[in-house]
Amino acid sequence: MTENTREPSAAGTAINPAPQRPAESVIIRPWPKVVFLYPTFALSTLFFLLSFLGMGIEAQTLGNAWMLGFMLNILVFSFDFSRIWSIVLVFAFALLIVLIFWLDLTGFVGDALGKIHITANTAFYGFMSGGLGLLLLVVFANSRFHYYEVNAREILHHHGYLGDVQRWSTEGLEMNKEISDVAEYALLRSGRLIFNPITSKKAVVLDNVANVNRIEKAINDLLSHVAVRINQRPGPG
Repeated sequence: MTENTREPSAAGTAINPAPQRPAESVIIRPWPKVVFLYPTFALSTLFFLLSFLGMGIEAQTLGNAWMLGFMLNILVFSFDFSRIWSIVLVFAFALLIVLIFWLDLTGFVGDALGKIHITANTAFYGFMSGGLGLLLLVVFANSRFHYYEVNAREILHHHGYLGDVQRWSTEGLEMNKEISDVAEYALLRSGRLIFNPITSKKAVVLDNVANVNRIEKAINDLLSHVAVRINQRPGPG
């Protein structure tokens, strides 16, 4: 008796996508504080174009707006905006707005603001845009030579223009993440990563790591994948 066998059709075959494996290594680039001046760079570039093209905006309006933006930007360097301080500042700012509107009923605020005449020419905005742009470009170029790399076995610190490398083992590695400044996190999603290798007497502290949550998740995925792969090795037969 002959038994007919049917091959499963392509339509009835369940195709399970291969699980996505984590990256072989994770690159971490700590940035200097100057990168938080990129809003001033963007504002200077925009105002340079508006002033150069003659868009009909008064010089006083541009000058007052630029100074306000610059003062708000350098607040990032002035204080550590913790979560509690950020809440306090929000309430204080709301109270200030209410106070300004109340004082404006008497015309005091309008008279005071009307006396502020900050003006700058096209060359000023161009110099600020070009100077900050060049500085940020140098910082970016330097980050190609100064960075950290985490792979399955070790942490590597690449530094120097001749390719110097410092290494720490990831065995028994403890990693902590800190987001202590809300303003810095708002600008670049940045925070601090702290590594405590058992082969080092002191912690490896990386400040101003952009997209710190994504970097932390990538490192956790990498190291947990390695741990599972090691733990699932077959034992002796």
